[in-house]
Amino acid sequence: MTLQEQLAALRATREDKQKRMNDVAQKAMDEGRSMNTAEAEEFDTAEEEVKSIDADIGRLTRLEAVQKASAVVVPVVEPATPVEKAQRGADLQLKKVEKLEPGILAARYAMCLGVAKGNHAIAFQLAEKHYPQSESVVRTLKAQAEGADIAQMMQQKATVPAGTTLDSTWAAPLAYAETWGGDFVAFNRPRTLIGQAQFRPVPFNVRIGGQTSGGSANWVGQGKSKPVTKFDYIAYTTGYTKVAAISVVTKELLRLSDPSAEVLVRDGLSDAVVARVDSDLFDPDVAGVAGVNPAGLLNGVAPIAVGAIDPSDPESIRCALLQLWAPWDSTFIGERPAYYTTPAVARLLASARDALGNRSFPGVTPRGGDLDGTPLRVSQYLANNGGSGGAPFILVDEAEIWLADDGSVTLDFSDHATIEMSDTPVGSSSATVTSNGSPFVSMFQTNSRAFLAERPIWWAPRRTGAIQWIDGFPTSC
Repeated sequence: MTLQEQLAALRATREDKQKRMNDVAQKAMDEGRSMNTAEAEEFDTAEEEVKSIDADIGRLTRLEAVQKASAVVVPVVEPATPVEKAQRGADLQLKKVEKLEPGILAARYAMCLGVAKGNHAIAFQLAEKHYPQSESVVRTLKAQAEGADIAQMMQQKATVPAGTTLDSTWAAPLAYAETWGGDFVAFNRPRTLIGQAQFRPVPFNVRIGGQTSGGSANWVGQGKSKPVTKFDYIAYTTGYTKVAAISVVTKELLRLSDPSAEVLVRDGLSDAVVARVDSDLFDPDVAGVAGVNPAGLLNGVAPIAVGAIDPSDPESIRCALLQLWAPWDSTFIGERPAYYTTPAVARLLASARDALGNRSFPGVTPRGGDLDGTPLRVSQYLANNGGSGGAPFILVDEAEIWLADDGSVTLDFSDHATIEMSDTPVGSSSATVTSNGSPFVSMFQTNSRAFLAERPIWWAPRRTGAIQWIDGFPTSC
């Protein structure tokens, strides 16, 4: 990296840090409150980083001035032949670097593959023509056109030769694919509950030893026997499961001349993944199936019995929340507690007022926020969880939830498939294929394209008691 490139990178980083400081401060001002502990810590950390970056920029700027002052003027030698002239011109060409929103690279990859009807060679030509600045997309499709199996490379577990980014059939295409694949996950992650959470990360398919009970000690007098204690342990093997969903769009939507199509395709792919992850994460009716799906975190967890909650009385709501914490007080204190509920409940809390008209829960917004110092995370897909009417209100120790997520996503395409248009399909590749009444739609007949987004992900509670919930929390007065 040159001195100028280092300066440019530092200035870009400083701009991002400064923007984050402004966003944190503006959020608190918009909500008419002081910064909470997490926000203050984030602001102070960013401020210190900006000061450090400013110091680095100052040093490098002074170094740049010294280098310019001591630079030696080199006479320009005119190229002698047309070939040399052409080569000299090529050497002086500068690449244009696009600043794209997260997920757009994945959408461009999907659109090129869609228009090319799954033909990687044609898709490569389309990407090279329409998106020459998107190097990761162009080179990924080029590698696939030459026979590289990106999906298999991402999932490779066996011993393999060391790869380099100079190898056209191994590490180089994988690096390019992970560029736009990671870009899509970065866009998708904050839209899911798992993306908002701070669960404990673990690898896929590893054996983890856990302690299910602690020992005990006691005071011992002189010459007296010392007590014996015991610990209970369990060996747990993390799973490997994946969430997959199909997003169907029309051929007209995929026209490369329409920039807005990129955003629509990206959002369609993301929504397909978000819907399944958020729907199942806390669903008490989702049982784990080995090799297929993890159990919902509320599966087998009985809801806490609370009295009637008066949605118009903030004290009634606070009383219910204290009852939700009660089991934790008798077992252990959560290291990273967080609430999870629906946007409807968050709106109810945000609109609650005391007798003087002041907000009863000032940190809460319809999109979540902070409830008395504890993060509140929301998703509309939680509305279908539980069975007592109303909505679930969940308390989780995020430090006690295992999450395996390698940050990769694979995309596939078809324009000839017949799709069972349902979010709960029952079709099977076995001899007996059943239907749940959903229509089967031909992509060819309806001039449509189907995109498959697939993301490996798995979760499980580290120990019982890490999650409690109220079934049937009111959503309106």
